[in-house]
Amino acid sequence: MVMTWSAAIAAGAFVILVGGILFILRAALRKLGQVQAMAEAMQSDLHKLSAEIGGLVQPTEETIREAHRQLQAASKLFEAVGQVGGAIAHTTSAAERITSVLSESAEQHAKRHETKRQVGEALEWAELGMAAWQLWQTNRKASEPSGNEQRPGFESDT
Repeated sequence: MVMTWSAAIAAGAFVILVGGILFILRAALRKLGQVQAMAEAMQSDLHKLSAEIGGLVQPTEETIREAHRQLQAASKLFEAVGQVGGAIAHTTSAAERITSVLSESAEQHAKRHETKRQVGEALEWAELGMAAWQLWQTNRKASEPSGNEQRPGFESDT
């Protein structure tokens, strides 16, 4: 009987133990189901976030490409502006040299013209003086009396 009781107690303890294990397993399965549901929800959220990020990545990538193109265009523009600035500086320098040469040429031409004008005026005065002297000589010879007559108020040369 003790053995029967022992076997009965052992069987009862085994049933309680198996029941407890089944209860714990059932609770663990419920918790595992909840964890699995949470993991599926997280995975769904992660897929949604991934899709949203993928949707943001493409416009961001296009924006970065456009910014890169704009920077390249701006770089080319700055390079062109630098070249235009150099050309303007070169043109300004050339214009200054041309202006200087033209100014010097005009000054020399004006000096030559002034000199020619002065020489021309001097020659005109000399020609006028020569014409006056010839006219005076002609008039003097024509008005000289024949012989040694002297005109009053004039003394003879001899």
